[in-house]
Amino acid sequence: MHDFAETLVADRYALERELGRGGMATVWLARDLRHDRLVAVKILHPALAGAIGVDRFIREVRLTARLQHPHIVSILDSGVLVAADGMSLPWYAMTYLEGESLRTRLAHEHQLPIDEALDITEAVGAALQVAHRHGIVHRDIKPENVFLSGGHVYVVDFGIAKALIETGAERLTSTGLAIGTPAYMSPEQATADRIDARSDQYSLATILYEMLAGEPPFSGPTAQAIVARRLAEPARPLHPVRSTVPEAVERAVLRALERVPADRFPDLGTFIAALRGTASSGVPRLLLRLARPRALLYAGLLAVVVTGGWLVASRSRVVGRRATDPEVVALYQRGVRGYDRRTPNGILEAISAFSAAVGRDSTYAPAWTGLAKSYVRAYERAFAVGGLPRDSLLQHAVTALDRALATDSNSAEAWLTQAIVSRQIDPTNLGPTFRSVRRAITLDSTKAHAWHVLAISLAETGPFETATAAWRRCVRVGPSFTQGLAFLGLAHYWHRQYDSAAGWADSAIAVDPNYLLGRTTAGYVAVERGDYERAVSAFDAARRLSTEVEVVNALAGSALAKARAGRRAEARAILHSADSLAASYLPAPLHTAVYLAQAHSALGEIEKAIQWLTRYEPRRDLHFQLHLRCDPPFDPLQSDPRFRSLLVQPAPPPGQGC
Repeated sequence: MHDFAETLVADRYALERELGRGGMATVWLARDLRHDRLVAVKILHPALAGAIGVDRFIREVRLTARLQHPHIVSILDSGVLVAADGMSLPWYAMTYLEGESLRTRLAHEHQLPIDEALDITEAVGAALQVAHRHGIVHRDIKPENVFLSGGHVYVVDFGIAKALIETGAERLTSTGLAIGTPAYMSPEQATADRIDARSDQYSLATILYEMLAGEPPFSGPTAQAIVARRLAEPARPLHPVRSTVPEAVERAVLRALERVPADRFPDLGTFIAALRGTASSGVPRLLLRLARPRALLYAGLLAVVVTGGWLVASRSRVVGRRATDPEVVALYQRGVRGYDRRTPNGILEAISAFSAAVGRDSTYAPAWTGLAKSYVRAYERAFAVGGLPRDSLLQHAVTALDRALATDSNSAEAWLTQAIVSRQIDPTNLGPTFRSVRRAITLDSTKAHAWHVLAISLAETGPFETATAAWRRCVRVGPSFTQGLAFLGLAHYWHRQYDSAAGWADSAIAVDPNYLLGRTTAGYVAVERGDYERAVSAFDAARRLSTEVEVVNALAGSALAKARAGRRAEARAILHSADSLAASYLPAPLHTAVYLAQAHSALGEIEKAIQWLTRYEPRRDLHFQLHLRCDPPFDPLQSDPRFRSLLVQPAPPPGQGC
């Protein structure tokens, strides 16, 4: 940085000392040689400077320099430094303030007086409202970016996050940097979804919560764990932590922290008014109702049970029916937990519980749909079910589905199940699946599982970007739906975006440490990141969670990791055992054929890899084709004519992803 100091001295600023260093930039105390005044100069880190367009960055910073407000630190100047190695580093100069950041203040005092916390929130909110009126969303509101000086409150770093995001550098995976701070990011920002001014509202409410409670509403050992908690659960009430917080303040904070942006206040002005208890006169009754606990909205109308992302209610014919037997609901919930584990034992428990539920109440449609989905999963994953022939499982699923639709033909859950059944009846033609899942979403757009089925079907047939968007919607409406979290990780894995993939896989594990797909996804992502020990650990955990054919799949993953790590003798020994176990499954299950082929390919045993792939039928199965086209371990086989002959459509060039 000394060379940069000399450059600035030669121009117009003399750097005197470093004030601080953050994830995106270093801040220096400098003297403005033209005006003989102290300023703060922020110089972007080289890693970030190389990841964005410098000219675009400077344009965005100059745009935000137009923001004039008593609570916004003014940007005085900006430019580009040219380092000795030729790298261009953007910088900008700000008014220098003596004081401390809100982070420093909280480190010393832990909790602030309520009135002072509200005053700080109002000042920051006023600054943000000015930015929002200019179409600028800050995106990184946190205590470090709130400065306290001489009794005044200032917001800093307008523009730096906006510039980075709009230059396409929102996830700088090569440096490990990301825009936004996990503890303060809104759920939509954490899931890389489209954001607006309500994202800043969420971040500001998080700061206020911390000023009052002494800690943010969500915390965890890793960024992924924080994001997973935020997506999976609502913020905790403030009263148990600090009983002196006024009820109006608690209600306003919790509403601003709602996971869905539409459930927050329409703008920051309304949020600030609500904090002072003055919102009731100016806010429409509908908005006031939205601030109440969600259960009150439906009291006397319908019972809603949310378990693992399943919405157990129909907004049509179930309304007004007699109350459901609590024992039936308990059996249904037990079945859902078994189904969501995605293991052979879990499916057996699900089938047993769902069967018991319909035995007690044959008109309870959710249990019929759960039973149908369980039979489908047993068929798909080649799980043994009480001596039933595998070929009969789909017929059992169809029978259960018919009972569900006969009970309630307008049930979104039943139409979702119809889509799932259709995928297995003809895996080469997803037209019926699309029609059924879209009807399910039309009936209930909050069904995370329906968005997942739509996403995987799009990935198999259509533009992959559309599929990824559907998975993001899936996670947004069902933040604790582990299958959606894991498959969003797989979507990034298929795109070769391994750091993002690891984050979503870790989120699935954080929600449910016993979730098998979360463990295996983490393993395959770790292989491609070169973290072979992590990969082996993930597959070992998967094996401990598995029985029957899932043990084979976990062993195949472990063999792949060890082969890629150069531990070839160990890989061969594991693979020999996996091959022997898999030989008893005829025909070869789809994923078993894929994973064993990948492990053999990693050992250079191309002939055996092709043999395993040719054991799976039907070859035109769209999910099978998705793995062949998109799985990174198949990249080395793309030039082999035997492998290419298996593809229905050409795969992307190796390493480029789907």
